[in-house]
Amino acid sequence: MPLGESGPAGTEDKLPRRLSLRVLLLLIFAVALSPVLVIGGIRWSGDIEREAERRHETMKLVAQEAASRADYILESAPALLAIIGATSAPDPCANPLTPLVQNFPDFANLGVVNADGAVLCSTQAGGAGGSVAERPWFRMLRDSTTEFVQSTAYYGALSKQWIVASAHRRSNPDGSFAGAYVLGVPVDSLLRQLERTGLPQDTEIALFDASGQVFASNHWAKLDEPMMADIRAGNSKFFERRSVRGQDRELVAVPLAGSELYALLSSPKPPPIALENVSAFSNFALPLLAWLLALVTAWLAMDRLVLRWLDYLNRIAGLYASGKLSVQPLRARRQAPGEINVLADTMEEMAVRIRDRTSGLENAIAERDAAMKEIHHRVKNNLQIINSLLSLQGRKVKDPAAIAVLDDARSRINALSLIHRSLYEHNDIRSVEVKTFLSELVKQLDQALGAEDQKIRVDSDIDADTIDADVAVPLALFTAEAVTNSVKHAFPEGRGVLGGRVLVSYKVGETETVLTVEDDGIGGAEAEAAAATGIGGTLMSAFAKQLLGKLEESKLHGGGRYVRVRMPRTNGVTAAHPALQQPVTVN
Repeated sequence: MPLGESGPAGTEDKLPRRLSLRVLLLLIFAVALSPVLVIGGIRWSGDIEREAERRHETMKLVAQEAASRADYILESAPALLAIIGATSAPDPCANPLTPLVQNFPDFANLGVVNADGAVLCSTQAGGAGGSVAERPWFRMLRDSTTEFVQSTAYYGALSKQWIVASAHRRSNPDGSFAGAYVLGVPVDSLLRQLERTGLPQDTEIALFDASGQVFASNHWAKLDEPMMADIRAGNSKFFERRSVRGQDRELVAVPLAGSELYALLSSPKPPPIALENVSAFSNFALPLLAWLLALVTAWLAMDRLVLRWLDYLNRIAGLYASGKLSVQPLRARRQAPGEINVLADTMEEMAVRIRDRTSGLENAIAERDAAMKEIHHRVKNNLQIINSLLSLQGRKVKDPAAIAVLDDARSRINALSLIHRSLYEHNDIRSVEVKTFLSELVKQLDQALGAEDQKIRVDSDIDADTIDADVAVPLALFTAEAVTNSVKHAFPEGRGVLGGRVLVSYKVGETETVLTVEDDGIGGAEAEAAAATGIGGTLMSAFAKQLLGKLEESKLHGGGRYVRVRMPRTNGVTAAHPALQQPVTVN
């Protein structure tokens, strides 16, 4: 928008509110220093990834160590069973079996079965008399020539735990199948929790077979097929799954050598704010601290060196705007940086020039007002002289028509004289108070027209308003013509005895101002002719155009007539010229 151009009313309220200089500079500094945070964030992310890789590597090592321990125990079972078979008597149950197992705490149960699968004797209480004929490992041992078989894990009904069975073939002297020595290995002894692993306390080690069935686990029952497919293919040995308890866990699977079993290590997945992430955050804390320190330093420097003084100069400018041009920005001159000091000096010089120019304009306006008041006073005196001359001339005229013309002229001259007197008697010669002005004009018209002698009351009902002096002249002349026309023509001879009334009203609205002169006279053809074809009617039409108004004339329902002019009202100004209401544009 060009300088000095005013938009529509309310446009300022619809404009978006701009950010303050403090906020903008703070955002600029934050963005300018953001590379420090970006580098720190990249380092932090890398540290978190390295911590995760270290944790995964630790889990793999622990799982491999557990698998190696389980392999060692399971691999020692055949040798132990071979020694038992070689040293046993013809009756394998003749010697107690319990002392043999007690020397090997990793093995829970030792038993002897015959060729039919019946348990002849066992270190497990209640184990003798049972049958293993339907066990897959027994049928494999019975139906083949292999000397040793090892079962998958199964749940022991008597021991109430998951067990892996290792069986050694027993043969008759003729080489036929005589049964087996069976050694039970608890899964818990295979996967005893390792100490000082550096993993969370809820870390768990379990076993699972090729079908995905998990043994001795509190978190898993069976692994899903996609995971098993990856494990069998050897594509991945690290997984993330949700356990049967609804907990997100990380898993590592390691196969046991010479077996279809796998060791499964699972650990809770660390939350986003985990101990290791907090530890990695220490590498990001230093760049963050540097960023915050630089931001605070830049903010303080900006506030102390620039923004504080801009606020100060803004207050000084506000004082200048209120007319206090003698105020000096002494603080900025003494303490502010050089550029702010130059700006303060420029503002002070501007204030001095504005003060000098304002003083000169005020003196010129005062001189002009005094001259204008003198002019109005002289014009008023000249009009009075002219009125007196007309009065003297009227005394020598005998023709009633000529006398009437002179009286009309004197009435119009009195109206002009009143306007000029109102202008020079008030401080503001450019405007007129309508209530006082019209009320006094109506009183003078009443006296000049001799209305009281004719039993006619001339009343007024005027709203408060202030109009331009150029508007007051046609307004007063219009009122004088209308009142004169009503007094002279609305009340024929005989009506005055009964009494009559002429009312001058001036009503101010939001969009228009209405001046009405009405009477309750009977009028007749003479009044209508005077209003339509007389010089008064012509003058009222001309005055209405000068007021930018619309002239209306009509009869009243109860008798009488009215003449009215509707004047536009814009921005609280009556009959203002449209050109004065347009915004001033300076390109």
